[in-house]
Amino acid sequence: MKDVKIIPENINLFYIKVSECIINDSQKDERLNYGINVAHNIQNNLKEEKIRIELILDIKSSDANNEFNANFNIDFQFKIKDLADYYEKDNKEPVFDGLFISTLMGISFSTARGIIFERLSKTNMRNVILPVVSPSKLLFKDQ
Repeated sequence: MKDVKIIPENINLFYIKVSECIINDSQKDERLNYGINVAHNIQNNLKEEKIRIELILDIKSSDANNEFNANFNIDFQFKIKDLADYYEKDNKEPVFDGLFISTLMGISFSTARGIIFERLSKTNMRNVILPVVSPSKLLFKDQ
C-alpha cells in the first residue's frame, strides 16, 4: 500500500445517529464495576467518497449483586476528500490503509464516549466512563 499522509481537514464527520440506546439502570448509586464489548461495521461509497462506521457498544455489570447494562448502536458517516488516496483495489474490492481506517475508528469511538457519557449522566450509571482505547485494537480485535 502506498504511503499516504492523513490530512485531518479532508475528513468531514457530517452525520451521527444514535439508532439504538437501551439502558437498564443500576439499582445502586455507587462506583460500578463493568465490562465493555465493542463491535463495528464499516461500509463505503467510493463514488461519493463516503465511509460509514457503525459502532455497537454493550456495557454490562461485572457484579452479580448490582446488575445493569446499556446498549448503544451509533452510526457515523464521513465524507473524505480524495478518498481514492487511501485505498488500493485488490480483486476489484477496495483495501483501505489501516492507519486511515484506524483514524476514523478513533474519531468515532471518541465521539461515542461523549455521547454515552451524556446519556448515562442522569442515571445511576453516571460514573461509567468508557476508557481511552487504541483505535487499531478496536479495528483488529478478534470478533
